[in-house]
Amino acid sequence: MITISLKYRIALVVFILQIAIFTPLLWFTFAAYRDSDLKQLQTREDVFMGLVSQLGRKALLTAEPTDFQLFIAPFSTAPHIKRIILLNQSGIVVASTVPSDLGNPAPVYTHSRNIVCKTSEIANAAEKLGSISVHFSRIEMERNVRALLLWGVPIAVAGVILSALIGLGLASLLTCRLKTLEQASRRMSEGEMGVTVEISGNDEVARLAQVFNEMSGSLLSQFEELQQVQQELSFQAQHDPLTGLPNRLLFDLRCSQAIAAAQQHQHALALLFFDLDHFKNINDSYGHQIGDSVLRSVAARLTLVLKDHNLIARLGGDEFCVLMEKVEKQQEAAEVAQSILDMLAVPLDCEQHEFFLSASIGICLYPRDGEDEVRLLRNADTAMYRAKTAGRGAYRFYSHEQTSSVRERTSMESRLRKAIERGELRLNYQPQICLDTGAIIGVEALARWSSPEFGLVAPDKFIPIAEESGLIIPMGEWILDDACRQMQQWRQQGTAIPRVAVNLSALQVQRGDVTALVRRALDSTGLPASCLELEITEGYILQDADRAIEVLQQLRDLGVSIAIDDFGTGFSSLSYLHRLPIDRLKIDKSFVQEIGSTSRAAQVAQAVVRLGKTLGLSIIGEGVEHPHHADALREWGCHEGQGFLYAHAVAPDQLHLLAPFKRKP
Repeated sequence: MITISLKYRIALVVFILQIAIFTPLLWFTFAAYRDSDLKQLQTREDVFMGLVSQLGRKALLTAEPTDFQLFIAPFSTAPHIKRIILLNQSGIVVASTVPSDLGNPAPVYTHSRNIVCKTSEIANAAEKLGSISVHFSRIEMERNVRALLLWGVPIAVAGVILSALIGLGLASLLTCRLKTLEQASRRMSEGEMGVTVEISGNDEVARLAQVFNEMSGSLLSQFEELQQVQQELSFQAQHDPLTGLPNRLLFDLRCSQAIAAAQQHQHALALLFFDLDHFKNINDSYGHQIGDSVLRSVAARLTLVLKDHNLIARLGGDEFCVLMEKVEKQQEAAEVAQSILDMLAVPLDCEQHEFFLSASIGICLYPRDGEDEVRLLRNADTAMYRAKTAGRGAYRFYSHEQTSSVRERTSMESRLRKAIERGELRLNYQPQICLDTGAIIGVEALARWSSPEFGLVAPDKFIPIAEESGLIIPMGEWILDDACRQMQQWRQQGTAIPRVAVNLSALQVQRGDVTALVRRALDSTGLPASCLELEITEGYILQDADRAIEVLQQLRDLGVSIAIDDFGTGFSSLSYLHRLPIDRLKIDKSFVQEIGSTSRAAQVAQAVVRLGKTLGLSIIGEGVEHPHHADALREWGCHEGQGFLYAHAVAPDQLHLLAPFKRKP
């Protein structure tokens, strides 16, 4: 279908209107001119008829038509008169401009478009004298009409052409501003915002332009707002809302880009993956609000310390990642990792609390340890867990041997979870001995795992896995219940064991319901609180001393005794020791086993005994494996010991087989 533009449609309408108006007008003018000319000609003809009638009457009255013949003779060549005939009463031609007519009857008039015959009767009173006929020629008038047409048609055609040009010009005048609006709209549709048009006047098109400009301004404002919202959404989609650091999505994108650039330019990358050691303790003890504040502070420190490095991202929880580009030496990544550890070693003040933080950092290098971001991140995570198993607060580079270790750990975690459900765990009890009498003054409940797949698994392998995976929560609850049940059974059987010691993990204490957990265990088994001792590691107290004092006091109020396990391995708990509601210190076996050597560890053990005596606390030495260990402890004033010198941890039904351990004289 042919589409005609508005410009040509307007021109066509104007042209048709002009034709419709001026064609009748021109025709009316032409007809009026022709009618006017005809009326003038008829008037002259009537006057001439009157004149020749009078002269013809005179000629008929006198019967002398000669004068009349002379009068009309000149008219034989007149353009407007074709013939003049004077007839007598008998109808005979007595005078004529055509000589051949004389003496003959009147010729027969042949009607012609250009000849008009007018006849007038001549009479004298009542007597008819004759008649006169004049044949008037209209050829001249027709010639004038044709001449008028010859001039009028070109003028009319010129008028038509002029009308078309006027219509086209008028259409152009009307549509040129619309064309400006169209072009502006097209520019806007192509993405150019803020387009305005300058159209003067106060007509509809000008008002339309004003509306267009207002609409364009409104769209520009909305577009800018939309762009701002899109930028904010893009930032939110690619950044962590808590810390403002790039998130996992942006990290993956930047990492893949960095790998592509490194591959093209043949240089190395380093990826440092780390999390905060024991950060869950902060959330559990102080709540997530303070935990979030700590994360924000850590992120701010990271940004300040590592501002010259390419990318710092928070991947989730307390996990962070640093991407270093253009690494020339492995030592560069080690230096950055150490700077992170040094930064975290500075105490962090957050909402009137002081926190001592550390991190375990795993490092891997591209392309040595992986060729894509997924493999690099997985291997860095593996190296981080190696750093954790090495004691935390350290960094480790990835090695291929670590992968098999992580797989073994993952498999063991899965089996441990099923072991708890299937009841594969059991409790053995190691006696605690009075160093003066050799009598059993208590037992410590120790978990053992006999796995169908791994065999007998050492506690130092599965307990750390349980703590890191959170399985220590259900495992610890089972240990507490089973130890209380066994202790109550011994009491009912008359076995003279004063107390049972149960280890509480930091996760159990941080949950906040450990007091209710202990009360429930005592109530369900009927065991007196005085028969239960709870051991808590010194490391937990160092993490949050104020919270530890509060929880230990709640447990102490139940009537149970409290012991600090592995005492001496911390570095700053002495300032809190006098405030702790505790009953007993357990000297870590690493110090006891150095007794008899020149190591300073033996001096630390002696100092701990003196400190405990000063504070009025009972002291028990762990790891007593040789007689000189027991002798030295007893000499220093420590009267309780525990270790392989006396017995390994044994099953409950074998404990009664142990004889009193007499002191050698």
